[in-house]
Amino acid sequence: MPKTIWENTEDAASGRSGASPTDGGSGRQALARLHRLQMGRRLLGLFGVLVAVAFALAIARMIMGDAPPLPITGERAVDLPADALAGLPPEERMRLLRPMLDRPAVFKRVYGGHPADLCAAISGLGVPMSDWKPDPFVAGFWYCASELVVLGRTAPDGRHATLFVNLRGQSETSLNTVRVKLNAENPATVSRARASLLRVLDAVGSRYGWPWPEGVQQAVTDNRAATFEQYGMTVTILPEDPDLTGDLPGVVRVNVIVEFPVVDLVAPAELFAPFAWEAERAGERRRNRPVGGADPQTRDTRGVSGREGE
Repeated sequence: MPKTIWENTEDAASGRSGASPTDGGSGRQALARLHRLQMGRRLLGLFGVLVAVAFALAIARMIMGDAPPLPITGERAVDLPADALAGLPPEERMRLLRPMLDRPAVFKRVYGGHPADLCAAISGLGVPMSDWKPDPFVAGFWYCASELVVLGRTAPDGRHATLFVNLRGQSETSLNTVRVKLNAENPATVSRARASLLRVLDAVGSRYGWPWPEGVQQAVTDNRAATFEQYGMTVTILPEDPDLTGDLPGVVRVNVIVEFPVVDLVAPAELFAPFAWEAERAGERRRNRPVGGADPQTRDTRGVSGREGE
């Protein structure tokens, strides 16, 4: 007769054969003993692994020694000098340690187009302008100027309003000043004359790429002296005093001067040269001219005031 499952299990567990079906409880106990033996072997293996790791760490520590201690905060390295600038000459040391900047500067917007294009744009408004050409009286300067344009009708006594525009630059491609001169001698045409002046200013602003500062138009309308500065560009409104010119009431004479800045964010070349104590003295180097033209102290102001070209 074939053996039952319990007989087969008991035979495998105990090595006995021929167990009867009544020995089922003994088979279950044999399986439990096998499970306990397997768990014991696993625990012993895990314990052996832990002992081996601890032993390996101890050996490594004995070979390599303890880790060096962390440096104390604030402790100065032995190989660093107490003063890193001690070897510099006194004047260079003072220049490097002073709190102010060598070349303080602010953001400035400059005229980026070609001045000849602005001359043509003003001509398109009905104010005939000359070509952009070298100034025959000031070497290196360029200019374009308008004819003396009559605005509106002439009064019975011969008085009328005139407009004059003059652009000047310190090179062929740079624009430094725009001057618009209005002489409104006929009170009946003052409003129209002012509107023509503002149209010229709008053309300059459009070519420049941004609107005028707030208050420019109102100051022109009020014939009021004022100065506006924004991003380095300056607009100056200079009405002429009627007590000095002997004009009758209602006569308006005003100069509007637009000055574009010289860029000072470009450092001169000598700032990148070796120190004076490394090579030649700084005073022996040739200083580059600022980008945009000559030094502001040597700027030509001819034609800014008075009645040139009227």
